[in-house]
Amino acid sequence: MISYTEVVTESSLRASISVGLRQLAKAIEQQKASVSAGTITGQPACQQVGMWLKSHATTYDGRVINLSWFRHLLAEELDTLRYLIGEQAYWAGNYPEAGRLFNELVA
Repeated sequence: MISYTEVVTESSLRASISVGLRQLAKAIEQQKASVSAGTITGQPACQQVGMWLKSHATTYDGRVINLSWFRHLLAEELDTLRYLIGEQAYWAGNYPEAGRLFNELVA
């Protein structure tokens, strides 16, 4: 198992998920086509979350970052984005597709 020594907080995990969603949504927009996880690589926030998952990193309060928790936070961050930017911008901005790809990239 990979050892991860940096302090991770729920806040930093949520921030990485939020940034990752925006990175993926932007990449989808730039490609202007249906994409898959195999066609979008190198998104730093996605890579960070994936590393935390693969290494079974724990938060400062002892919670293990696992796929179930990631998916829960991903859904919450998608809801937060929809609330912050509005329904029209959310759907036009490819965020649902970005969420699907994010899940594929880290799973």
